[in-house]
Amino acid sequence: MDTFKYRAGDELPGLVLPWQEQTGPNTWADLDLSTGYTFTVRLLPISGGEVVAVNATVTGYNGGVTIDWAVDDLAIAPGSYELDVVAHETATNKDRTYSPEKRPIVRIVP
Repeated sequence: MDTFKYRAGDELPGLVLPWQEQTGPNTWADLDLSTGYTFTVRLLPISGGEVVAVNATVTGYNGGVTIDWAVDDLAIAPGSYELDVVAHETATNKDRTYSPEKRPIVRIVP
């Protein structure tokens, strides 16, 4: 997956992540996240340490999500973080985690 580089304290650009679900053997379809979901975003330090909860605004659409960083979300220690995104389906009260083969990496530089 991709690595997204930011300077500590940046808010732009936001991220666009495609999101699909398996509908059958070797068959995938875009997941419609445009309504009925709430989202949680966290940054997991690759080198270990405390997980960073962020206040980003996440907007779902048919086929993915857009993450718009809030002020100070990325005002964190330099390093590499795995991006953890969870979509909570309100009708079923169930969660699904964004899980491509490799999670996106957010790299913060001074």
